[in-house]
Amino acid sequence: MEVMNLTYINACNASPPGAIYVNSAPSIPPAYLQGTAAVVYTLLSIVTVGGNALVCLVVFHYMGITNVTNLFIANLAVTDFFIGLFCIPIVLVSDYLLSDWPFGLLMCKFTSFAQSLFVVCTVYTLIAMSVDRYIAIIYPLQPKLSRKQCQQLIGGLWTFSIIFSSPTFFEMYIGHICFHRNLKEYSQTICHTNGLSQSIQTIYNITTLTIIYLIPLCVLSIVYIRLGWQLNQSRAPGEAHSERDAKIKKSKQKVIKMCFVVVIMFGVCWFPMQLYTNILRPYLDQIFDEKYVPHFYFAFHLMAMSNSCINPFIYAVMSSKFRAGYLHYWHCFITCCGLVNDHFKQKNHTSESILLTASFLQTKREYRSSFTKSEHTDVDQGSLRSVPSIVPFQRTSIYD
Repeated sequence: MEVMNLTYINACNASPPGAIYVNSAPSIPPAYLQGTAAVVYTLLSIVTVGGNALVCLVVFHYMGITNVTNLFIANLAVTDFFIGLFCIPIVLVSDYLLSDWPFGLLMCKFTSFAQSLFVVCTVYTLIAMSVDRYIAIIYPLQPKLSRKQCQQLIGGLWTFSIIFSSPTFFEMYIGHICFHRNLKEYSQTICHTNGLSQSIQTIYNITTLTIIYLIPLCVLSIVYIRLGWQLNQSRAPGEAHSERDAKIKKSKQKVIKMCFVVVIMFGVCWFPMQLYTNILRPYLDQIFDEKYVPHFYFAFHLMAMSNSCINPFIYAVMSSKFRAGYLHYWHCFITCCGLVNDHFKQKNHTSESILLTASFLQTKREYRSSFTKSEHTDVDQGSLRSVPSIVPFQRTSIYD
């Protein structure tokens, strides 16, 4: 039985106007690869959308007033959210379930534009977040980036990403190819570039690879090498506050490590796809056997798309604030879904009331004893997160 996702026609003359005749049939993913892609991409899309929506909820609702680093993290979550919502499902349908483009010209242009937009915005958000941490640690006396300035910067990043990605929107179009397979003739609709010459396409691909991958990776590597060296060389200024300074240094190291891991995962996940899209694609048929090309594309694209669902897990592992936020909303979810029995609810409510009273009295005594001292006193974070009425005392930074 022939593959169902190709339209059988009696003659190539019946294909849509402007169809291009090709000598060799395009590569079609085998059935087992289609089934694997259907399961993997569906789960990946669900985890990506849910995980990044949860990150935004933690940043804007659970943490309250957001700082600059949290705004950058939320912006990363927004770009990853839309990749999971639009890009992953469309690739699944067009490249694996149908091996045909059924969405029309507008979606052909928009999908390519959107993926470029979200990737560029992600890259330069990582740069902005890393440079902000660099300035705060290397030049501690310089004015810090305010929330309003950060919001304006993020708006500028989106504007730059839209401008940079706009050529992608105009160069994509719908085409039809006609070919033979097993002595029968088929027509296939494809979404591809608008017939650019090989030299122009090569220049554009190399420029894209340089601007959105190589230069950012070099800049980020320099920034984190310098940050790591500076944090290792820094010493506490005096013995009186050595414990406090050690905690501050440890907090800085944790957030730098978390940002560094996010950057490294981006570089690792996107490297094969960037290499394939901008360098190897014209020559892949010459390097590998044709039947293996869909397997390489699947592996490369899956690695790139998986980067969008990794960050929420990195935050959970490396930031206690995000772990607490995830647990808070998980508790709210299972409570709302009725998965907690009445006895447990009553017992938990009693425990929360005790914690509320204890933490409130403790905070009140500490505040009355010394206003200055109370600013440096750590209230039990577990009890504060358990009780919504104590949220004003909760720290809003992701630093531990």
